[in-house]
Amino acid sequence: AAPGTANFLIRRWADFGHGPFRDIPAARDAIAQLLPLPGGGLAFAAADPGWGRLAPDGSLAQSPRPPGGDFRNTAASLAASADGQLLRLVLRSDGPTLLFNAQASQLARGPGEGLVTARTQAAGLTVTDWQNRDRPRLNGQPLRLNEGEYSRSLAITPNDEGFLLGTDTYLRLYDRSGRLLDQIATSGTVWGVVAVDGLAVAALGDGTIRWYETNGRLAERGALFVHADAQRWVLWTPEGLFDHAAQGGQDLVGVHLNNGRAQAPEWASFQQAYRALFAPSAVRARLLGNTALTMARMNDLGEVRSRIGRLPTLAPGEACAIVGEACQPVAWAGGELPGGATALRLGFSVTDRGMGLGPLDVMVNDRIAARGVATAGVNIVEVPLDPGPNRVSARLYAEDRSLFAEGTAMELRRAGEPPPPPGAGRLIIVAVGVDEYRIGGLNLRFAVADARTVVEVLRARAAGVFREVLATTLLNRDATRSNILAALSAAAQIARPEDTFVLYLAGHGVRSEPDRHFLFLPHETASITDAGSMRNSALNENTMVAALARIRARDGFLFIDTCHAGQVTIDSLAALGNETGRFLLAASTSVQEALDSYDERNGVFAYAVREGMGGRAATDGEGRVSALSLGEWVTRRVPQLAAEKQHRQDAVFRTAQRDLRSFPLGAVAR
Repeated sequence: AAPGTANFLIRRWADFGHGPFRDIPAARDAIAQLLPLPGGGLAFAAADPGWGRLAPDGSLAQSPRPPGGDFRNTAASLAASADGQLLRLVLRSDGPTLLFNAQASQLARGPGEGLVTARTQAAGLTVTDWQNRDRPRLNGQPLRLNEGEYSRSLAITPNDEGFLLGTDTYLRLYDRSGRLLDQIATSGTVWGVVAVDGLAVAALGDGTIRWYETNGRLAERGALFVHADAQRWVLWTPEGLFDHAAQGGQDLVGVHLNNGRAQAPEWASFQQAYRALFAPSAVRARLLGNTALTMARMNDLGEVRSRIGRLPTLAPGEACAIVGEACQPVAWAGGELPGGATALRLGFSVTDRGMGLGPLDVMVNDRIAARGVATAGVNIVEVPLDPGPNRVSARLYAEDRSLFAEGTAMELRRAGEPPPPPGAGRLIIVAVGVDEYRIGGLNLRFAVADARTVVEVLRARAAGVFREVLATTLLNRDATRSNILAALSAAAQIARPEDTFVLYLAGHGVRSEPDRHFLFLPHETASITDAGSMRNSALNENTMVAALARIRARDGFLFIDTCHAGQVTIDSLAALGNETGRFLLAASTSVQEALDSYDERNGVFAYAVREGMGGRAATDGEGRVSALSLGEWVTRRVPQLAAEKQHRQDAVFRTAQRDLRSFPLGAVAR
């Protein structure tokens, strides 16, 4: 380390090692690996944690920027509830105190009173020389560590019968005599650890918080990564099942599959494996020590890692920007669009590696802009462009749509044209409500009223935000599959990038088996016991996503309020948001609960939307209710309202965009 700077250095010699050297301050912590780059320079991994890059001339082109928590100076603030499900953490020394509720899937700011911190002293247990030392002692007797291993954290167990010692590479469990009961390798230095009954919570150098069982042995139950923005987070189990924040986080972590030293590894983010691995209920149960849901899900999935290694490949081909009748070449590396460009024509080379081929999607600014059927070989796709900058990416699904491969992303800008201002467009609504079904036994009471209410409240709050509201409402006999698709097609014909699109669906939903896909049942549904008949009449996910792909509105919000007979969970509905790149707010309730209303006017979900748009959700300085604030309000409010009626109902809110950009849905009079 350079004197007085605490920087870790890379030493660079000139003349192939025969010339003079220069020391380059590169990181704040140990540099673990150097990797030469094809174009010159090198990449390096540091324990900051993060990656950095040196330019070919030896200058620091990118310093490591930890994307999550840096617990070296904040681990002492780590605290947990008695059951380990509520955590207090501080990501950075100058950051706010955060509370994470694993069972409620919520991250918020707050002091977190009454939580347990690490105890480092107890009668008969005197551990010394454990803070950043390599020779800790218990009651004067040495505790043996590996060569070069330093102790970093300590927590005595609640019953005073033992203690946990966190080091650079291990979490170790000892009994009160100093006998090592178990040890588990960690993914980073254990900067902090808290012990509660049967459980340890540790803050690691890779920016994760991890839960470990401590009943005589150590076994990981789960891990949490909170992004430095203190909004996005992802929570996962050792098996790879995950949950994430409403604001995102599914792209922060994934599954890494090594192919040997000579080959590039396979990688799939949780976003790519969303349908396969998104399972909040199983994650919550796993953290409580119940593995039944996890085992059932993994048995259904089979070997996920081997499937990742057989994902189809998607290689970029020729690309050009459409200007009038011409198509001018553009580079996949990105750059400036030709003047007057309205669309892109993209070529992709597709290879099936054993899992079959599903849809090929192209995303523009993180929302779906085209969905086609992929075939082996060259595929050509055209997508319209937005005003201002355009980020274009592609996804190729395996045949069962449980996983997708990602193609090269393209960043394009327009010369001298700033990004379009928010708002100022139209609000385009398609609302569907079905109370009366062809099968009388499916009839509901409040789906029609809820659809009408949502349209009315959005229209009432549109003044000053949208220049016009265009609403199509399909109720009961009008809510057929063909009419719903026609309404979505009509919306696609009129929608422009500056507009905002809202889809509201209220009625019965079911989950198809064995693919676990969501089906919305329109009025003409003739059977729910004949799977073939039901599939033919229902609005399935793939058809819905393809229809939404043609709607060019930059901002979009999907409201799904379904009644089910036990098959549909809100976990399965969340995949729609991930595939479309649209904000998704969904609730799923039982038939009996759907027959009840909250106020004899609306069901719980629509009532919460009505409240939020009426001013109960947070507003900005101009009184506008944003998509984010409405989603956060409804997810908090639905369980409260349902409990008042002695029911249990939850809502899920998800965003799939990378930049957390929200948009207004209406304004409240000030």
